[in-house]
Amino acid sequence: MRLLTLLKATLLSLSLSACVAPLLAMGPGQLMWALLKPMVGLDPNATNLFEQPVIKTRMTGLLGPHYDTTVGLLRTASELQQEGPLFYLMSRTPGQELADKAGLVWNADTNQMAVLLNTDNQTRVFSESHTGRAAVWPQAMQGWLTQAAPPTPVALPVAEPAPAAPQAQPLQEELEATRARLAEAEQKLKALEQPAPTPAPAGSLSGDAAEAAMEALLGTP
Repeated sequence: MRLLTLLKATLLSLSLSACVAPLLAMGPGQLMWALLKPMVGLDPNATNLFEQPVIKTRMTGLLGPHYDTTVGLLRTASELQQEGPLFYLMSRTPGQELADKAGLVWNADTNQMAVLLNTDNQTRVFSESHTGRAAVWPQAMQGWLTQAAPPTPVALPVAEPAPAAPQAQPLQEELEATRARLAEAEQKLKALEQPAPTPAPAGSLSGDAAEAAMEALLGTP
């Protein structure tokens, strides 16, 4: 009996090793493909999709505090769908256009996971940044992007206008006025340097006056 128990344990261990070893040898993208491809068309709740460690870990890191809300909405999805390299889930909100909703996408080409979450009439976009590329969305989610919250604008510093250059005409007029004042000052200095004229002796006559007086005397009888 004990030998049979040991034999069963050995066979189980070998079986698990045969299944796990190839998975461990896969890269992250190959592991996601191996997990999701067989689930296409199936109910994610029936396949425990959200409890798979590779899914749960990535969604938790991507969504942070929005994880519970997103998963709660995605649990209403009826099946995992595929569109080209895109594997996606969409929550169901029949007859309620403004109801809360969520969509999950995994891109097999880039191994990028992304989520659209619409709450309070506002759509938020979450996408893994390790690829350095923008997320790609299936056609069924394209309409959601028009409701996505725009990125927060970054206020750029406004450069102060440079002071206007002074007009050339006022400067020219000021220069001319300064030159005129300098010329006037030079003339005053020259006038002060010249000797004052010697005044004529009192009672003396000028040449013309003396000549006229002499002619008057000579012409007198």
